[in-house]
Amino acid sequence: MLGNWHSGAERTRKQRVYAALAVATIFAMCMWYYSSHKPAVSPGGSRLTNLVLSTKTPYLAPNATTRSVPAGLELIQVQYIYRHGSRYPSLGDMAQMKDVYGLDGLNVPRSWINAGLIDGSKAALLAEYGYHEMRGLAQRTIQRYPKFLAERMRNPELVRFVSSEFQRSIMSARTFRSVVDPSNHTRPVAVLPLQEDTILAMKTGCPVWVQGKEAATLNASKEMAVFDSIHGQKLIQRMEGKLGAKLTLDHISTLYTTCGFEVSLFAQSGTWCSLFDPDTSALMELRNDIKYSRVYGPFGANINRKMACALFTTIFKDIDSALRDPPKAVSTFRFGHAETVMFVSTLLRLENVLGTDNSPITGSMPFSRAQHRGFKTSIVSPFSTNLGIELYKDQRAQPFFRLVFNEQAIRLPECHDEFCSLDVLRSKLGDTIECDFESICRISH
Repeated sequence: MLGNWHSGAERTRKQRVYAALAVATIFAMCMWYYSSHKPAVSPGGSRLTNLVLSTKTPYLAPNATTRSVPAGLELIQVQYIYRHGSRYPSLGDMAQMKDVYGLDGLNVPRSWINAGLIDGSKAALLAEYGYHEMRGLAQRTIQRYPKFLAERMRNPELVRFVSSEFQRSIMSARTFRSVVDPSNHTRPVAVLPLQEDTILAMKTGCPVWVQGKEAATLNASKEMAVFDSIHGQKLIQRMEGKLGAKLTLDHISTLYTTCGFEVSLFAQSGTWCSLFDPDTSALMELRNDIKYSRVYGPFGANINRKMACALFTTIFKDIDSALRDPPKAVSTFRFGHAETVMFVSTLLRLENVLGTDNSPITGSMPFSRAQHRGFKTSIVSPFSTNLGIELYKDQRAQPFFRLVFNEQAIRLPECHDEFCSLDVLRSKLGDTIECDFESICRISH
């Protein structure tokens, strides 16, 4: 009898051990899956790093809720402009990363050398987390406009999805559509041929901008040289002390870019990003923004204020059509690039909205003041950045609009409320919404 009891107890003990091993195995498999697939920010919107990473910043979903629509206003149209989701580095970025990886005396663990970042077959393509960003944006768009989208999606002609010709934008558009419009997701996205694209990849078709880019880059280089004379030696000494290799500021810029891609693509904040602290990353973003703000932004040539004029001419044609016949109003979701959103921000003068200091970014700008600038690429153009125009009419059929930037309502200085008369926006843009892009971009001889 006692022997049988021992035999039964032994079987029970073994069963418990096997069950515990099974649970441990499943848990380990789940943790492996999570660690190899986790996003750079959690679904709730918390960051894996507190660094600012310029245009390589992963998109951070907002936690705050947007104010509800006042009674008496009816939504009749939405138009959104998106930057594509997180992408792999370009071939040029990859070449610079390889140069840094090969520096003599570089003292880093071999695990820091990420082959996935220098795989030329993936250059500039949409990355897995880019798909994740777009799915998340689409899901929150449904939550933001549940009734409106449900009604519009019954007629696929009332919702358009438009992309530039680049794979990262096309796949962003398709991914977004597959969530927002699942019953029609196999319908093709409208792709704008590069040589004819004055809407989303507008820089390629504007000779005046292309010509002016050289002067803007030269001006930026002079200001960056001032920045380097003030901050460069300290940055170099800091990084050389950590890495054990002789470095230039160009090397440090590449390390900063590598950090951005590591976080955005692989959720790795403990490798190259460990070389930076919040102040150092903010300095590197400031250095980047000296150039971006001149080449694409508000502190460059006058043409920068007009580069999104063809886009806004198209947007206002759709707005006017919607106001004439609200039930047939067409809503459009457009997918472009970092410069697309920077040109839009520049046209709308959002530097006056997104910060308290809108003075030109210079190399000698005090760091404390630079923190309050209205042009920060980590805010203006992270991966998946977006700007929406919501069109409303009141009970007297008067039109109103609201701007939504990165899923948060913003108010232009000319408006007394975030729900603002459309006449204010029309007046602000002036002849921009009736522009002849070809004429503006033609070089006079």
